[in-house]
Amino acid sequence: MRRFRYLWALPVALGGLVAAATAVVTASPAAAATSTVVTLQFDDGNADQYSTLAVLNAHGMHATYYVNSGPVGDADHMSWAQLTDLAAAGNEIAGHTITHANLKKLKTGPARQEVCGDRVALFDHGFAPVSFAYPFGGFDAAAKQVVAACGYNSARGVSGVDGRRTFAETIPPADAYATRTPANVKSGTSLAAIQAYVTGAEQHGGGWVQIVFHHVCDRCDAYSVTSADFTALVEWLAARAATGTVVRTTAEVIGGPVLPPVAP
Repeated sequence: MRRFRYLWALPVALGGLVAAATAVVTASPAAAATSTVVTLQFDDGNADQYSTLAVLNAHGMHATYYVNSGPVGDADHMSWAQLTDLAAAGNEIAGHTITHANLKKLKTGPARQEVCGDRVALFDHGFAPVSFAYPFGGFDAAAKQVVAACGYNSARGVSGVDGRRTFAETIPPADAYATRTPANVKSGTSLAAIQAYVTGAEQHGGGWVQIVFHHVCDRCDAYSVTSADFTALVEWLAARAATGTVVRTTAEVIGGPVLPPVAP
């Protein structure tokens, strides 16, 4: 069985700017005993995602929330206080650009403003972002270079795991700045289909299954999961821990130091 080591390096200072930190290397017994790791990921900082906090807390799980800092606090997005609640409970707050910009369509200067500026804003509100997700899954070699230069340890796309030949991302990833996922969860995606992302990996050598959500509601958006299905998924995953499938944040899978914020 494949054995994993995780670098735990997400100190979250809730009172202000987080200083740059050096990773502390420890062994994770749960990770070392498993070959399948699931990460629950939420994009865009949508307001309805805050409801997941109680469900995760009830099962001792943590998720990764990729946040666009620009709209934080408006009518459709979580507030800084709500993001702080998520972080205080052990969840990861990560970067997603300021305005949800497609980096493939930007030149280097504007791309740096979006990526580095977003990370600076998250630092300024007390978080230590080390993971990034490309809006629309759009990236190229130049975008990857910008994300790395802004201080992130990884970046995620929105495809690459097809359930036919590729059943999961590898640990460590083949490319930490182009990590692969199954299809994003949509309103028509059944609970059984989401579970199949996990069992497919389990049955084909394990690996890292990143499950990407956008809205948590009763079909309020094309990219949504119902609260009932999300709760059922978390309960199902909790039961699988006994057989070696565990839930971890992106930062826990990737590891590495918290690098200081970089000005655009």
